Amino acid sequence: MGVAYKKLEDQLVLTHSMHGKVEDLPQVFAKMSSVAGTAANGPPVVVLHFPLTDKDGRTMDVCIPLSENVENTEFETMTLTGGIAATTIHRGSYSTIMDTYRELISKVYKHGHPIQENGREEFQNLDLEHPEKTVVEIQSMLIDWEGKLKSHLGRVLGSETRDHVLSGFDELTLETEQLKRASIIKDALCKLDEVATEEQKYEALSCCGHEFPAELIEDMKILYRKTNSIDTIIQAMKDGHYFYPHLRREGNILYDRKAPARQESFDKAQTRVDKLRAICFCPLLNDVWDEMPGTFCYCAAGWSRRLFEGILDIKLKVDVVKSLTKGDDYCEFAIHLPENIT
Repeated sequence: MGVAYKKLEDQLVLTHSMHGKVEDLPQVFAKMSSVAGTAANGPPVVVLHFPLTDKDGRTMDVCIPLSENVENTEFETMTLTGGIAATTIHRGSYSTIMDTYRELISKVYKHGHPIQENGREEFQNLDLEHPEKTVVEIQSMLIDWEGKLKSHLGRVLGSETRDHVLSGFDELTLETEQLKRASIIKDALCKLDEVATEEQKYEALSCCGHEFPAELIEDMKILYRKTNSIDTIIQAMKDGHYFYPHLRREGNILYDRKAPARQESFDKAQTRVDKLRAICFCPLLNDVWDEMPGTFCYCAAGWSRRLFEGILDIKLKVDVVKSLTKGDDYCEFAIHLPENIT
């Protein structure tokens, strides 16, 4: 299977959000294409909200690329933000597309690239009656980790210090192998440790990694506004979506101990390395946990930061209590709440 990295430009699209299954798409494609008319400018693209999947299907933003704006009363027109995508072609029944995803992700992880929670699929041909004729380009959107780090280090430390810290990043390309990528990042973080405070490192790195899904934040934000109770939020998270952390509270500190990324692999693991591979979510860290400075895991603190800052609408500090990069056997984060939070 071939993997190609593509830069997707911002694209004007006709869009419709729905919750359903692939079997629902042909009718939606036909209706939207009719509305788009001669302004349609390419195959339909579906933005997949993978975290919002249940027995009834998945939340999807169906998009028809446009060459110009289309005035209509049925669908919205918006700009679909571009980015770098790792792409491959899936041919045949859509029911087997997850096998193609697994191959794609395995190859992308060999380059150390983290992937966004939401993905995209370009439906070059969807034939439910003759599934062997189906052709879908999978577009796994990459997190621009290096670009984010450059931006936030510049914001926090200024351009001169940023350029000193990241001088080795000029060697990085999309095709750089994971171990070399990790080595260059390690060297940059060692320089960062020499010139920045813990607060500065936290402020920059916690803005670089995966972002907690906005839709799931909104649910908890609404609940907190209704109840004004952190304990209610903690319980709702335990009872709710698997993306939510299971927290323990000690006064005004919430502790988030991360469960293994791959529980089944963790349960079967016989060695420490196999256990670490099963625990860690980050492809940048694979097999270099003992070499990477502990500073790196301020990045993972951003997951909890985005969640609780989104719920409470205030700026928060999240400490790295335990992490694989510090020699621990699991990762745990402490979310510090203001004194007036109940």
